[in-house]
Amino acid sequence: MAICVIKKTTHLGPLFVLTPERYNPKRHMNLPDENNGVLLSEIITLENDIVTSKKNSSDWHQINTSDAMSGYLRIPSKPGKLNSNKKILKHGDVIISRLRPYLRQVAYVDIDTDEPICASTEFYILRARNHESIAFLVPFLLSKAVQIVFANSVEGSQHPRFKENDLLNLVVPSQLFEEREKISQDIEKAITRYREYEKSLEATIRHVNNIMPI
Repeated sequence: MAICVIKKTTHLGPLFVLTPERYNPKRHMNLPDENNGVLLSEIITLENDIVTSKKNSSDWHQINTSDAMSGYLRIPSKPGKLNSNKKILKHGDVIISRLRPYLRQVAYVDIDTDEPICASTEFYILRARNHESIAFLVPFLLSKAVQIVFANSVEGSQHPRFKENDLLNLVVPSQLFEEREKISQDIEKAITRYREYEKSLEATIRHVNNIMPI
């Protein structure tokens, strides 16, 4: 015999969806709710300042999705003229590509340049609501739990993307939020060491090229 339970919609909670065509990726996952953490939308805003290629003649450092690599941002050495519309970046932003999230194209914008920086419109630009560093969001966005949410949220077969709400409705666990300052410092130090390694490697390669000219 089938048993039917009737509940008010106010009793369903945030993990239940009444529309059958929309799968809720948080369902059956061990993620905190709003009572055990902080909504990402309370920590950051999503910025959409666009610079257009037709109206801007300045040189820009242009970030493509392949330049964001598991937390680290590769900045092209030479700026150039815009060939398409881009989103404007600022020091301290965190960026994440909405396209194919399994590629883990997340990065922290850790440095300023003499020329302005912009990024592909495929990126979501996360900017802190206050003056605190949000570098701690890099490991959060790369965590297994969040990556599963993104994987289950994507729509489209050839160019799978997740939506703004899938990002903004994520909950940052209370423990992570409490440790955000230390984790942000750890991330920033790690990126600084990686940039130092890059400079050392490039200098060594130039030295070897001088020894072995073509």
